[in-house]
Amino acid sequence: MVSGWKSTCSFSHWYPIFRDDTLKATILHVPSDILKYLEHDKFVLPLETMRLSLPKNSEWSDGSPVTSEGEETDYQPTFPNFSQKIQDVLDEYKAIFIKGNWSSPMDAVWIVPTRTLKCKTLEEVYLLLKSSDRIAKDLKNARSLQDHKSPLSFCLVLKEWQDINPCTEFRCFVMDNELIAISQRDISQYHKSYESEKYSIQTDIKSFFSERIRSRFPLRNYSFDVIRFKKDHVKIVDFGPMDETSTKGTLFTYEELQERTNDISPEFRFIGEKMGIQPKLSTHFCIPQEIGEFFRSGDNASLLDIIQREVENQRKEAEDASEST
Repeated sequence: MVSGWKSTCSFSHWYPIFRDDTLKATILHVPSDILKYLEHDKFVLPLETMRLSLPKNSEWSDGSPVTSEGEETDYQPTFPNFSQKIQDVLDEYKAIFIKGNWSSPMDAVWIVPTRTLKCKTLEEVYLLLKSSDRIAKDLKNARSLQDHKSPLSFCLVLKEWQDINPCTEFRCFVMDNELIAISQRDISQYHKSYESEKYSIQTDIKSFFSERIRSRFPLRNYSFDVIRFKKDHVKIVDFGPMDETSTKGTLFTYEELQERTNDISPEFRFIGEKMGIQPKLSTHFCIPQEIGEFFRSGDNASLLDIIQREVENQRKEAEDASEST
């Protein structure tokens, strides 16, 4: 049952079915050498992140040309073909949002200068992929399905970036193939417009589910996220399981959803006053102390240098501890 929802809710599985009902995206199936790189403990970016990000005829401050010749070392990996595919999508979309089969690397936003999931460079893509525990979990889940009767490979999803107003995002719950609940997705904010638009929002999402999702999505119990850009304009963001994990960060508990199985009309919940606001999920992913100090200092070292230095220090401490025992 678990492997069933994992396969069905994988972006690579549902996107071809709902391509016209969701945001534009490109799916790249990740080759084995990239998988090994992402799983490896050493934190180092591929050589081509520098090559592809350097403008032509770049010069150092003394006027000497910047070249990539002789820069490759024994420990610096290079994936020219896969990196070029990512770069081609970056060139086409201008900016992208990345995720794995199920999860985005929101736990790693502290590592990129913009502090968002908006990627404009190859370096930002690899930084997020290499730093995210959520992506590592996706990779592990994909590997667990390799021996399944319907094997699922790990994929990198590159969505065309759009600036989305949080008040337009909603999480919806389906039980026994019926839409039973709709929740404000971002519970860190109070949106006054919900009061006047609640009926319209509820009607639009219910109609969209009935016309575009119910007869096409194979599971009977699941959750899905949507964006309602404006009246009669709804798009799918993602699908997920119907369990206690998927209810986190919404205004319903799993027990409440279970009790709504006999209700005909979906209940729409939103924060009705500012005092109901809850902490935003992303704020729980804290910046490591060393990284925070880097942003506050005028250190000439790069952020990657700081990260590599910290990784090496931790490795040395582990080796010293091992030798002492």
